[in-house]
Amino acid sequence: MAEKSGGSKLEGMIRTIEELIPDYLRGLPVYIPGKPIEEVERELKIQAVKLASNENPLGPSPKGMAERKCCGRRWRSGGEFLRKRFL
Repeated sequence: MAEKSGGSKLEGMIRTIEELIPDYLRGLPVYIPGKPIEEVERELKIQAVKLASNENPLGPSPKGMAERKCCGRRWRSGGEFLRKRFL
């Protein structure tokens, strides 16, 4: 009669979350969030305007505006490779 290995197949499959993380990710530094906007305003004695990641304080680029004026569409589709290449 064969000996039992001391556990079920499931026990051999259980791993900790750390074991599932690849080494190249383990070496990354921990994310440290920036200061809240209110704290920056207090420290610098300014009134700040927080922009979203897709906003620009300088407005749209001249190339972008020329593209819109030329073609009249606000959003390009993914298949317009040649137009994107010239921007």
